[in-house]
Amino acid sequence: MTQSILFVDEEHFVHKALKRSFRKMRDAWDMRFVGSPQEAIQSLKKESADVIVTETVFSSQDGIDFLQDIRNEHPGSVRIILSGYSDQDVILKSVDLAHQYLAKPCEDDTLKATISRAFIIKTLLENTALKQVVSKIDALPCMPALYIELVEELKSEDASIARIGDIISKDIGLTTKVLKLVNSAFFGLPQHISSPAKATSLLGVDLIKAIVLTSGTFDKFERLKVPGFSLDDMWQHAMGSAACAKIIAQQSGLGRKDTDMAFMSALLHDIGKLLIAAHLPEKFALVQSHINRHESTVAAAEMAVIGTTHASMGAYLLGLWGLPDPIIEAAAFHHEPGRMPSSSLNATVIAHAADALAHAGPNPPETIGGIDYDFLDQAHLLPEFKLWQKACCDYFQNNSGQ
Repeated sequence: MTQSILFVDEEHFVHKALKRSFRKMRDAWDMRFVGSPQEAIQSLKKESADVIVTETVFSSQDGIDFLQDIRNEHPGSVRIILSGYSDQDVILKSVDLAHQYLAKPCEDDTLKATISRAFIIKTLLENTALKQVVSKIDALPCMPALYIELVEELKSEDASIARIGDIISKDIGLTTKVLKLVNSAFFGLPQHISSPAKATSLLGVDLIKAIVLTSGTFDKFERLKVPGFSLDDMWQHAMGSAACAKIIAQQSGLGRKDTDMAFMSALLHDIGKLLIAAHLPEKFALVQSHINRHESTVAAAEMAVIGTTHASMGAYLLGLWGLPDPIIEAAAFHHEPGRMPSSSLNATVIAHAADALAHAGPNPPETIGGIDYDFLDQAHLLPEFKLWQKACCDYFQNNSGQ
Protein backbone atom coordinates (compact mmCIF):
# COMPACT_ATOMS: atom_id res chain seq x y z
CA MET A 1 0.00 0.00 0.00
CA THR A 2 1.38 3.42 -1.01
CA GLN A 3 2.17 5.71 1.91
CA SER A 4 0.87 9.26 1.62
CA ILE A 5 2.49 12.56 2.57
CA LEU A 6 0.99 16.04 2.30
CA PHE A 7 3.55 18.89 2.16
CA VAL A 8 2.19 22.34 3.02
CA ASP A 9 4.44 25.31 2.20
CA GLU A 10 3.70 28.45 0.21
CA GLU A 11 7.27 28.72 -1.09
CA HIS A 12 7.34 27.09 -4.53
CA PHE A 13 11.10 26.61 -4.44
CA VAL A 14 10.58 24.41 -1.34
CA HIS A 15 8.20 22.21 -3.34
CA LYS A 16 10.72 21.93 -6.17
CA ALA A 17 13.53 21.05 -3.79
CA LEU A 18 11.46 18.39 -2.04
CA LYS A 19 10.32 16.85 -5.32
CA ARG A 20 13.89 16.71 -6.51
CA SER A 21 15.19 15.25 -3.24
CA PHE A 22 12.45 12.63 -2.98
CA ARG A 23 12.14 11.64 -6.64
CA LYS A 24 13.52 8.16 -5.88
CA MET A 25 10.70 7.67 -3.37
CA ARG A 26 7.87 8.26 -5.85
CA ASP A 27 7.04 4.56 -6.18
CA ALA A 28 6.77 4.12 -2.40
CA TRP A 29 5.37 7.49 -1.35
CA ASP A 30 2.29 9.30 -2.63
CA MET A 31 3.42 12.91 -2.25
CA ARG A 32 1.07 15.88 -2.58
CA PHE A 33 2.22 19.49 -2.47
CA VAL A 34 -0.01 22.46 -1.62
CA GLY A 35 0.75 26.12 -0.99
CA SER A 36 -1.68 27.08 1.77
CA PRO A 37 -3.66 25.71 4.72
CA GLN A 38 -6.88 26.18 2.74
CA GLU A 39 -5.57 24.00 -0.09
CA ALA A 40 -4.40 21.44 2.46
CA ILE A 41 -7.83 21.22 4.07
CA GLN A 42 -9.47 20.74 0.68
CA SER A 43 -6.94 18.07 -0.23
CA LEU A 44 -7.53 16.21 3.03
CA LYS A 45 -11.28 16.24 2.43
CA LYS A 46 -10.69 14.31 -0.77
CA GLU A 47 -8.02 12.00 0.59
CA SER A 48 -6.40 11.62 4.00
CA ALA A 49 -2.65 11.66 4.54
CA ASP A 50 -0.53 9.40 6.73
CA VAL A 51 1.96 12.20 7.33
CA ILE A 52 1.56 15.99 7.09
CA VAL A 53 4.72 18.10 6.78
CA THR A 54 3.93 21.78 7.19
CA GLU A 55 5.34 25.25 7.74
CA THR A 56 4.03 27.30 10.66
CA VAL A 57 3.85 30.71 8.98
CA PHE A 58 1.57 31.57 6.05
CA SER A 59 0.39 34.83 4.56
CA SER A 60 -3.21 33.61 4.31
CA GLN A 61 -3.82 31.94 7.68
CA ASP A 62 -2.27 31.51 11.09
CA GLY A 63 -0.22 28.33 10.98
CA ILE A 64 -1.02 27.61 14.63
CA ASP A 65 -4.76 27.63 13.86
CA PHE A 66 -4.12 25.33 10.92
CA LEU A 67 -2.23 22.86 13.10
CA GLN A 68 -5.05 22.97 15.63
CA ASP A 69 -7.57 22.17 12.89
CA ILE A 70 -5.48 19.30 11.60
CA ARG A 71 -5.07 17.85 15.08
CA ASN A 72 -8.82 18.00 15.67
CA GLU A 73 -10.03 16.84 12.25
CA HIS A 74 -7.26 14.38 11.31
CA PRO A 75 -5.88 12.94 14.57
CA GLY A 76 -4.57 9.86 12.78
CA SER A 77 -2.10 11.84 10.70
CA VAL A 78 1.45 12.26 11.95
CA ARG A 79 2.14 16.02 12.11
CA ILE A 80 5.68 17.17 11.35
CA ILE A 81 6.65 20.84 11.37
CA LEU A 82 9.32 21.87 8.88
CA SER A 83 9.79 25.57 9.50
CA GLY A 84 12.33 28.30 8.94
CA TYR A 85 10.57 30.69 11.30
CA SER A 86 12.68 31.38 14.38
CA ASP A 87 10.30 33.33 16.64
CA GLN A 88 10.53 31.52 19.98
CA ASP A 89 6.88 32.09 20.92
CA VAL A 90 5.65 30.60 17.66
CA ILE A 91 7.99 27.63 18.02
CA LEU A 92 6.89 26.84 21.56
CA LYS A 93 3.20 27.15 20.63
CA SER A 94 3.55 25.02 17.53
CA VAL A 95 5.48 22.14 19.11
CA ASP A 96 2.53 21.41 21.37
CA LEU A 97 0.46 20.77 18.24
CA ALA A 98 2.98 18.65 16.36
CA HIS A 99 4.57 15.29 16.91
CA GLN A 100 7.98 16.39 15.67
CA TYR A 101 9.66 19.69 14.83
CA LEU A 102 12.39 20.15 12.22
CA ALA A 103 14.07 23.47 11.53
CA LYS A 104 14.96 24.75 8.07
CA PRO A 105 17.38 24.29 6.52
CA CYS A 106 16.95 20.59 7.12
CA GLU A 107 19.20 17.90 5.67
CA ASP A 108 17.37 15.71 3.13
CA ASP A 109 18.46 12.56 4.95
CA THR A 110 17.11 13.88 8.25
CA LEU A 111 13.69 14.65 6.75
CA LYS A 112 13.59 11.30 4.95
CA ALA A 113 14.50 9.45 8.14
CA THR A 114 11.86 11.35 10.13
CA ILE A 115 9.14 10.57 7.59
CA SER A 116 10.24 6.94 7.29
CA ARG A 117 10.09 6.58 11.08
CA ALA A 118 6.57 8.02 11.04
CA PHE A 119 5.50 5.35 8.56
CA ILE A 120 7.05 2.60 10.66
CA ILE A 121 5.13 3.79 13.68
CA LYS A 122 1.93 3.96 11.63
CA THR A 123 2.28 0.21 11.07
CA LEU A 124 1.39 -0.22 14.74
CA LEU A 125 -2.04 0.97 13.73
CA GLU A 126 -2.49 -2.15 11.61
CA ASN A 127 -3.91 -3.46 14.86
CA THR A 128 -7.58 -2.61 14.25
CA ALA A 129 -8.34 -2.26 17.95
CA LEU A 130 -5.46 0.15 18.51
CA LYS A 131 -6.51 2.15 15.47
CA GLN A 132 -10.05 2.47 16.85
CA VAL A 133 -8.76 3.53 20.27
CA VAL A 134 -6.38 6.16 18.90
CA SER A 135 -9.07 7.54 16.57
CA LYS A 136 -11.20 8.30 19.63
CA ILE A 137 -8.45 10.38 21.22
CA ASP A 138 -8.82 14.06 20.36
CA ALA A 139 -5.08 14.62 20.37
CA LEU A 140 -2.14 12.52 21.39
CA PRO A 141 0.12 14.20 23.95
CA CYS A 142 2.93 15.92 22.11
CA MET A 143 6.55 16.21 23.06
CA PRO A 144 7.03 18.84 25.79
CA ALA A 145 8.28 22.18 24.53
CA LEU A 146 11.26 22.16 26.89
CA TYR A 147 12.44 18.91 25.33
CA ILE A 148 12.31 20.53 21.89
CA GLU A 149 14.27 23.50 23.21
CA LEU A 150 16.87 21.16 24.70
CA VAL A 151 17.23 19.27 21.42
CA GLU A 152 17.67 22.52 19.51
CA GLU A 153 20.35 23.63 21.98
CA LEU A 154 22.15 20.30 21.61
CA LYS A 155 22.13 20.65 17.81
CA SER A 156 23.90 24.00 17.95
CA GLU A 157 27.63 24.00 17.31
CA ASP A 158 28.35 25.77 20.60
CA ALA A 159 25.94 23.86 22.88
CA SER A 160 26.81 24.37 26.52
CA ILE A 161 25.91 22.76 29.84
CA ALA A 162 25.22 26.24 31.22
CA ARG A 163 22.53 26.97 28.61
CA ILE A 164 21.01 23.54 29.13
CA GLY A 165 20.84 24.37 32.83
CA ASP A 166 19.14 27.67 31.98
CA ILE A 167 16.50 25.84 29.92
CA ILE A 168 15.78 23.47 32.80
CA SER A 169 15.58 26.32 35.29
CA LYS A 170 12.65 27.83 33.33
CA ASP A 171 10.41 25.17 34.88
CA ILE A 172 10.29 25.07 38.70
CA GLY A 173 8.76 21.60 38.82
CA LEU A 174 11.36 20.22 36.42
CA THR A 175 14.22 21.86 38.30
CA THR A 176 12.93 20.30 41.52
CA LYS A 177 12.79 16.83 39.96
CA VAL A 178 16.26 17.08 38.44
CA LEU A 179 17.84 18.31 41.67
CA LYS A 180 15.96 15.74 43.75
CA LEU A 181 17.22 12.96 41.50
CA VAL A 182 20.85 14.07 41.41
CA ASN A 183 20.89 14.55 45.19
CA SER A 184 19.25 11.21 45.95
CA ALA A 185 21.17 8.45 47.68
CA PHE A 186 21.06 6.56 44.39
CA PHE A 187 23.92 8.67 43.02
CA GLY A 188 25.82 8.76 46.30
CA LEU A 189 27.41 12.14 45.67
CA PRO A 190 29.49 13.59 48.52
CA GLN A 191 28.16 17.13 48.05
CA HIS A 192 24.71 18.68 47.65
CA ILE A 193 23.98 19.88 44.12
CA SER A 194 21.83 23.03 43.79
CA SER A 195 22.56 24.06 40.19
CA PRO A 196 20.62 22.62 37.20
CA ALA A 197 23.76 23.07 35.08
CA LYS A 198 25.85 21.06 37.54
CA ALA A 199 23.09 18.45 37.74
CA THR A 200 23.13 18.18 33.94
CA SER A 201 26.89 17.63 33.88
CA LEU A 202 26.55 14.86 36.50
CA LEU A 203 23.45 13.11 35.17
CA GLY A 204 24.32 13.39 31.51
CA VAL A 205 22.36 15.10 28.77
CA ASP A 206 20.48 11.96 27.65
CA LEU A 207 19.07 11.35 31.12
CA ILE A 208 18.14 15.01 31.46
CA LYS A 209 16.24 14.78 28.16
CA ALA A 210 14.33 11.74 29.42
CA ILE A 211 13.42 13.50 32.66
CA VAL A 212 12.26 16.58 30.75
CA LEU A 213 10.13 14.37 28.53
CA THR A 214 8.43 12.53 31.38
CA SER A 215 8.08 15.67 33.48
CA GLY A 216 6.37 17.62 30.73
CA THR A 217 4.03 14.74 29.94
CA PHE A 218 3.20 13.98 33.58
CA ASP A 219 2.75 17.61 34.58
CA LYS A 220 0.28 18.13 31.73
CA PHE A 221 -2.08 15.74 33.54
CA GLU A 222 -1.30 16.83 37.09
CA ARG A 223 -4.97 17.38 37.93
CA LEU A 224 -6.13 14.17 36.31
CA LYS A 225 -8.76 12.49 38.50
CA VAL A 226 -9.41 8.91 37.39
CA PRO A 227 -10.52 6.09 39.73
CA GLY A 228 -7.63 3.72 40.30
CA PHE A 229 -5.03 6.10 38.84
CA SER A 230 -2.40 8.02 40.79
CA LEU A 231 0.00 10.26 38.91
CA ASP A 232 2.35 10.30 41.89
CA ASP A 233 2.38 6.49 42.10
CA MET A 234 3.08 6.26 38.38
CA TRP A 235 5.96 8.72 38.63
CA GLN A 236 7.39 6.88 41.65
CA HIS A 237 7.21 3.57 39.80
CA ALA A 238 8.84 5.09 36.72
CA MET A 239 11.73 6.41 38.82
CA GLY A 240 12.03 3.15 40.76
CA SER A 241 12.14 1.18 37.51
CA ALA A 242 14.76 3.53 36.10
CA ALA A 243 16.88 3.12 39.23
CA CYS A 244 16.65 -0.68 38.95
CA ALA A 245 17.52 -0.49 35.25
CA LYS A 246 20.67 1.47 36.01
CA ILE A 247 21.67 -1.03 38.69
CA ILE A 248 21.12 -3.95 36.30
CA ALA A 249 23.06 -2.27 33.49
CA GLN A 250 25.98 -1.41 35.74
CA GLN A 251 26.10 -4.90 37.28
CA SER A 252 26.08 -6.35 33.76
CA GLY A 253 29.10 -4.27 32.80
CA LEU A 254 27.33 -2.14 30.19
CA GLY A 255 28.91 1.13 29.09
CA ARG A 256 27.59 4.61 29.79
CA LYS A 257 25.60 4.85 26.55
CA ASP A 258 23.82 1.50 27.01
CA THR A 259 23.25 2.22 30.71
CA ASP A 260 21.63 5.55 29.88
CA MET A 261 19.46 3.87 27.23
CA ALA A 262 18.33 1.27 29.78
CA PHE A 263 17.57 4.02 32.29
CA MET A 264 15.46 5.96 29.78
CA SER A 265 13.67 2.84 28.56
CA ALA A 266 12.63 1.92 32.09
CA LEU A 267 11.66 5.51 32.88
CA LEU A 268 9.29 5.65 29.89
CA HIS A 269 8.06 2.05 29.70
CA ASP A 270 4.58 2.72 31.14
CA ILE A 271 3.82 5.97 29.30
CA GLY A 272 0.91 4.21 27.57
CA LYS A 273 -0.93 3.96 30.90
CA LEU A 274 -0.90 7.72 31.16
CA LEU A 275 -2.23 7.96 27.62
CA ILE A 276 -5.18 5.70 28.49
CA ALA A 277 -5.91 7.40 31.82
CA ALA A 278 -5.78 10.88 30.27
CA HIS A 279 -7.82 10.24 27.13
CA LEU A 280 -9.91 7.14 27.93
CA PRO A 281 -10.61 7.53 31.66
CA GLU A 282 -13.78 5.44 31.62
CA LYS A 283 -11.91 2.58 29.97
CA PHE A 284 -9.06 2.94 32.45
CA ALA A 285 -11.50 2.59 35.35
CA LEU A 286 -13.07 -0.48 33.71
CA VAL A 287 -9.63 -2.04 33.32
CA GLN A 288 -8.98 -1.64 37.05
CA SER A 289 -12.37 -3.17 37.81
CA HIS A 290 -11.64 -6.09 35.49
CA ILE A 291 -8.30 -6.73 37.23
CA ASN A 292 -9.97 -6.81 40.64
CA ARG A 293 -12.87 -9.04 39.55
CA HIS A 294 -10.89 -11.55 37.54
CA GLU A 295 -7.46 -11.27 39.20
CA SER A 296 -6.01 -10.87 35.73
CA THR A 297 -2.86 -9.17 34.56
CA VAL A 298 -3.01 -5.54 33.46
CA ALA A 299 -2.34 -6.51 29.84
CA ALA A 300 -5.10 -9.13 29.82
CA ALA A 301 -7.58 -6.68 31.34
CA GLU A 302 -6.65 -4.01 28.80
CA MET A 303 -7.14 -6.43 25.92
CA ALA A 304 -10.53 -7.47 27.31
CA VAL A 305 -11.75 -3.91 27.86
CA ILE A 306 -9.96 -1.82 25.24
CA GLY A 307 -8.77 -4.32 22.66
CA THR A 308 -5.13 -3.20 22.93
CA THR A 309 -2.56 -2.60 25.66
CA HIS A 310 -0.75 0.30 27.25
CA ALA A 311 2.45 -1.24 25.86
CA SER A 312 1.29 -0.88 22.26
CA MET A 313 -0.07 2.62 22.86
CA GLY A 314 3.10 3.71 24.62
CA ALA A 315 5.29 2.40 21.81
CA TYR A 316 3.13 4.23 19.27
CA LEU A 317 3.44 7.50 21.17
CA LEU A 318 7.20 7.21 21.70
CA GLY A 319 7.60 6.39 18.02
CA LEU A 320 5.67 9.50 17.04
CA TRP A 321 8.03 11.47 19.23
CA GLY A 322 10.98 10.04 17.30
CA LEU A 323 12.72 8.43 20.26
CA PRO A 324 15.40 5.76 19.67
CA ASP A 325 14.31 2.25 18.67
CA PRO A 326 15.46 0.56 21.93
CA ILE A 327 13.15 2.83 23.95
CA ILE A 328 10.20 2.12 21.64
CA GLU A 329 10.88 -1.62 21.73
CA ALA A 330 11.13 -1.58 25.53
CA ALA A 331 7.73 0.12 25.78
CA ALA A 332 6.20 -2.37 23.34
CA PHE A 333 7.65 -5.57 24.83
CA HIS A 334 8.47 -4.87 28.47
CA HIS A 335 5.87 -7.46 29.51
CA GLU A 336 6.81 -9.90 26.72
CA PRO A 337 10.59 -9.84 26.14
CA GLY A 338 10.29 -13.17 24.33
CA ARG A 339 8.63 -11.40 21.40
CA MET A 340 11.92 -9.67 20.62
CA PRO A 341 13.99 -11.37 17.91
CA SER A 342 17.09 -11.30 20.13
CA SER A 343 17.36 -12.86 23.57
CA SER A 344 20.56 -11.06 24.50
CA LEU A 345 20.67 -8.50 27.29
CA ASN A 346 19.22 -5.27 25.92
CA ALA A 347 17.06 -2.32 26.98
CA THR A 348 13.84 -4.37 26.64
CA VAL A 349 15.10 -7.20 28.85
CA ILE A 350 16.38 -4.72 31.42
CA ALA A 351 13.09 -2.76 31.39
CA HIS A 352 11.20 -6.04 31.84
CA ALA A 353 13.24 -6.99 34.90
CA ALA A 354 13.36 -3.45 36.30
CA ASP A 355 9.58 -3.03 36.02
CA ALA A 356 8.91 -6.22 38.00
CA LEU A 357 11.62 -5.54 40.59
CA ALA A 358 10.34 -2.01 41.16
CA HIS A 359 6.81 -3.36 41.72
CA ALA A 360 8.18 -5.99 44.12
CA GLY A 361 10.00 -3.38 46.22
CA PRO A 362 12.29 -4.03 49.20
CA ASN A 363 10.64 -7.29 50.36
CA PRO A 364 9.79 -9.33 47.27
CA PRO A 365 8.19 -12.78 47.33
CA GLU A 366 10.26 -15.80 46.31
CA THR A 367 8.67 -15.74 42.86
CA ILE A 368 8.26 -12.22 41.52
CA GLY A 369 5.09 -11.52 39.58
CA GLY A 370 5.45 -10.27 36.05
CA ILE A 371 8.81 -11.90 35.39
CA ASP A 372 9.09 -14.24 32.41
CA TYR A 373 11.29 -16.84 34.10
CA ASP A 374 11.14 -19.14 31.07
CA PHE A 375 12.56 -16.39 28.88
CA LEU A 376 15.32 -15.60 31.37
CA ASP A 377 16.17 -19.29 31.57
CA GLN A 378 16.35 -19.67 27.79
CA ALA A 379 18.46 -16.52 27.59
CA HIS A 380 20.77 -17.91 30.31
CA LEU A 381 20.06 -14.89 32.49
CA LEU A 382 18.52 -16.54 35.57
CA PRO A 383 21.74 -16.48 37.64
CA GLU A 384 22.20 -12.82 36.78
CA PHE A 385 18.57 -12.09 37.66
CA LYS A 386 19.16 -13.33 41.21
CA LEU A 387 22.02 -10.85 41.53
CA TRP A 388 19.89 -8.05 40.05
CA GLN A 389 17.12 -8.87 42.52
CA LYS A 390 19.43 -8.67 45.52
CA ALA A 391 21.00 -5.41 44.39
CA CYS A 392 17.62 -3.78 43.74
CA CYS A 393 16.25 -5.01 47.10
CA ASP A 394 19.26 -3.49 48.84
CA TYR A 395 18.69 -0.25 46.98
CA PHE A 396 15.01 -0.02 48.01
CA GLN A 397 15.78 -0.99 51.61
CA ASN A 398 18.53 1.64 51.85
CA ASN A 399 16.36 4.32 50.29
CA SER A 400 13.04 3.59 51.99
CA GLY A 401 10.87 6.72 52.15
CA GLN A 402 12.87 8.68 49.53
